[in-house]
Amino acid sequence: MNNFIVQEMIEQLKGRYIKWWWKTDKCFPVLGEKINLKEKIRREKDVNQFINNLFSHLKQCPKNKDLLTDWKNTLWTLIKNAGEQSGFTEDEVDQDFAKALPSVTNRFICSVKGFNAEMELKNMLQALRNVWIMNLLQVLFAVEVEYTPSIFAYSMLYPYTDNYLDDPEVSFEDKQQINKRFRRRLEGEQIDANDDYEAALFDFVGMIESQYSRTDFKELYESLLSIHDAQCNSLMQHDEMTSPYEKDVLGISAQKGGASVLADAYLVKGKLSDVEVDFAFAYGILLQLCDDLQDAKEDLENEHMTIFSVTLGKWPLDRLTNALFDFSNMIMTDSYEQLDHEKSRKMKSFLQKNLTLLIFEAISQNQDFYSKDYIKAIEPYLPFRMTYTRKLYKKLKRKYSNFKSMAGYTIDEIILMAMEEAR
Repeated sequence: MNNFIVQEMIEQLKGRYIKWWWKTDKCFPVLGEKINLKEKIRREKDVNQFINNLFSHLKQCPKNKDLLTDWKNTLWTLIKNAGEQSGFTEDEVDQDFAKALPSVTNRFICSVKGFNAEMELKNMLQALRNVWIMNLLQVLFAVEVEYTPSIFAYSMLYPYTDNYLDDPEVSFEDKQQINKRFRRRLEGEQIDANDDYEAALFDFVGMIESQYSRTDFKELYESLLSIHDAQCNSLMQHDEMTSPYEKDVLGISAQKGGASVLADAYLVKGKLSDVEVDFAFAYGILLQLCDDLQDAKEDLENEHMTIFSVTLGKWPLDRLTNALFDFSNMIMTDSYEQLDHEKSRKMKSFLQKNLTLLIFEAISQNQDFYSKDYIKAIEPYLPFRMTYTRKLYKKLKRKYSNFKSMAGYTIDEIILMAMEEAR
């Protein structure tokens, strides 16, 4: 693929995987073993106990810094044990990844606080999710799992650019103006920032330039331009619901998701093989479609067009969700044949399991938009009863909103302290 610029690669890959999407099986998927009611109730009790223990421990966060280390260690042991009870063990993932994750998380949180001490926790966690995706790619591509300037910079661009573009209070014209100037900086032009927001965006580009020279890593910088252009194109999904025949709704989502993880991949390795390009783009589409399913109701309310939001209220989501299950299996099965080494096989198995759980969670959140027959058919495969899942979300929101610690900390402050020196 070295004979083509990145944008041409993206167009080829987008066309390939959209064809795959249209070939997906829309029938009910094969999902493994059913989970009986007794086992679901047992799991629900375990989750309830974990949540009660977690919030109880969070409330006991000490003021005395000498006691803080023991408090943090107990907290992370509690979380680790809960993960193992749920079937997520270190052996199931990758030892290097499991060991590096707390340190990477700690360094990222410290970097964020040093760069923008006022950043909200929800935006920080949004960025952290991308940090972890980049660490997963390091394992898949047999690269040392580590924290780099590019990982920080690109992950921070998520909350800075995505949230700005999604902000209904910012006019379309202002968004276009900032996008044009940011594109000039991504192309390598040295321009003065007009405000603090632009200064932050330009600083992130500078951090990437400090790690990767533009001369030696041209495709990397082309990938950054490609995700920027894809984000700009995604503005066409906003502000009005039109016929899906007026806009390439699937293509816009596919290009944005694929280009995003492709940039992740370039930034963790610098240069990619054809196989690595292919997997990164496909996995990005898959994550984007899972997000779109999860956000379908919110997207409809905000008049953001995705294949799921335009379907709501007109047809049930049954067959689209079946297609997503099959698309996930197709992507991950293909990757098993391509990225074939011991570490990647273990990680891909872990990713496939998590993708299934993501879709299950999205179904639970959007239960009202499925047929009764579909819910009846799929619920036996879900880890919990749907009635429990819906109550669980409300319970967590209530506990979060009503949280009061013994030392007077807010819950956001406690979460940040816990992540600063995760062990």
